[in-house]
Amino acid sequence: MKINISNRLILTALMLFVGITAFAQSDVDSPYSMFGLGQVRNRTMNTRLKGMGGMSNAMCDMSMINAGNPASYAMLDTMSFLFDAGIYAKSSTFSTSTLSEKASSASFDYVAMGFSLTRWWKMAFGAQPYSNVGYNVVTRFHDDQVGNCAELFKGEGGLNQAFWGNAFRIGKHFSVGVNASYVFGDSKSTTTLAYPDSTYIICTRRSRDIMTRSFMFDYGLMYQGNLSKDLVLTVGATYNQKINLHGVQTTFIRTIATDDLEDLASSTEYLIDTVSFNTDKNATYTMPHGLGFGVALQRNNRWKVGVDFNWTQWSTFARNGVNEGLQDAWNVAVGAEFMPSWTSISGYWTRVSYRLGGFYGQTCLNINGHSINKMGVTLGLSLPVPRSMSKVDLALEVGNCGTKSDNLIKESYVKLTAGVSIYERWFVKRKYK
Repeated sequence: MKINISNRLILTALMLFVGITAFAQSDVDSPYSMFGLGQVRNRTMNTRLKGMGGMSNAMCDMSMINAGNPASYAMLDTMSFLFDAGIYAKSSTFSTSTLSEKASSASFDYVAMGFSLTRWWKMAFGAQPYSNVGYNVVTRFHDDQVGNCAELFKGEGGLNQAFWGNAFRIGKHFSVGVNASYVFGDSKSTTTLAYPDSTYIICTRRSRDIMTRSFMFDYGLMYQGNLSKDLVLTVGATYNQKINLHGVQTTFIRTIATDDLEDLASSTEYLIDTVSFNTDKNATYTMPHGLGFGVALQRNNRWKVGVDFNWTQWSTFARNGVNEGLQDAWNVAVGAEFMPSWTSISGYWTRVSYRLGGFYGQTCLNINGHSINKMGVTLGLSLPVPRSMSKVDLALEVGNCGTKSDNLIKESYVKLTAGVSIYERWFVKRKYK
């Protein structure tokens, strides 16, 4: 299908708008985002793959941009241009053994585009959040000398990443790829210490603002071959490089007065004095390396099944050379996709792709001897756009993270992702005028 100039301009403007808007969104995340870099996102950005448990290491398609394994770009249609974008809405319930609270959020999820330079060289661009920070927690304890004490922990912000990916075909069965990602963003955290029983001891607050600007790299390898006439095996592997992220850290400690010591989160505050103000222009995050493996089987365009395993050495994560006590993270994801009849011209629902998946994993957090684990199940659909090769994708994820043991917090959530995948033939020469 030949796309005219006006449609190209409209589509390009849409890409720029979505890309800019994606970084203007705020996201209330989880109390667990107060550790490390916050809640680090799954590498799977494509809505189709989210409906299959989030697996991505061995997933490739001529009409799908899979940034989880950059080698998959080599399978993109040589004659087409692809644009993919998604948004999500999430509803969570945070609960302890005695308390429960609900929260919800919505934001742009990702934007990506891919195209061919030659038959053996494909390229992709995109952007998505890397991590989210969003928490507001009050803890109370008793000190024998000053009486009751309260601490307010509050944080917001996070990191985003814009990536440039390249993939190359090597022979008939192999492909390799690399993503170069520019990671940037600001995160702010404050800790306020108050003494509700005393009017003579003033409150103290420490604020830490971190602005990060740096590059990261990840690599992919993929093999695809026929086991029989219509059965295809795909094996994929990924590697995330260990690297230092550089930034500027500002620490501000001051004393304050508040009109409500019992409700620190909503009280009016007044600055009394500055204790210290320090700016470190050479702040660094030591990022861990990680490995991923995946296997997928596909029969024609009817069905596809696969399994993924990912591991990241978060135990080596450090801030300014100080290890933050995180643990290694891993996860397993499985998924399946089925399309009744991709060649049908009369039955719309027979050309719909149906997906099912699940995942289980250990996050990088271990608190009070309890590993914070995450698990969930997923469902997905791809709805074809009439008289087009484009699709509207939907993915539903139901899961939980954490535990109620030792007064920790468990999050139960429902997340809906909606994406649009625009598939246009841009590089076809006209045979007739």
